[in-house]
Amino acid sequence: MIAYIGFGCRVLLAVVFFAAAVSKMRGRRNRTEFRASLGAFGVKPRWRSAVAAAVITCELATAVLLAADATALAGLGVGAALLIIFTMAINSVRWRGTSARCRCFGASTQPLGRRHLVRNAILLSIAAVGVTGTLPTTALGIAGRNPAALTVSGFVAVVLAALVISYDDLVAVVLPR
Repeated sequence: MIAYIGFGCRVLLAVVFFAAAVSKMRGRRNRTEFRASLGAFGVKPRWRSAVAAAVITCELATAVLLAADATALAGLGVGAALLIIFTMAINSVRWRGTSARCRCFGASTQPLGRRHLVRNAILLSIAAVGVTGTLPTTALGIAGRNPAALTVSGFVAVVLAALVISYDDLVAVVLPR
């Protein structure tokens, strides 16, 4: 059972990191806005292109690493490290009292805040559960696992990933300002 939960955690995080990277690369406007948004985090103009490229590359690498059994633990580690860095960056913005828009999944009107810290904590928890569920299956992989259970686990993970990606919009509906 834990192997299917671990698989689902991997799928969820892979979809989330892939969507985050693609939304930042989709079109010149998104790339430009993401690069410009790094200024609110204290990134100097001359470094913004490099930092933006590093973030997108790490997000894509995480998604790719999570896709294979042999590299799943590395993907969970890189994903967790990214989430910790993102959380520290959000806290930095909040502590300085500056305003920054969430560019996690492309353009957003939502300023970074507590809700993003909560989302990152949830994703970090999912990464931890993913490690727990992946450790026992690292050597064996998913070969020999029940295909129906893997399908259900993957489907649930994709649905939950869609909720994570839509998190800002959902919170805005539930907790309007």
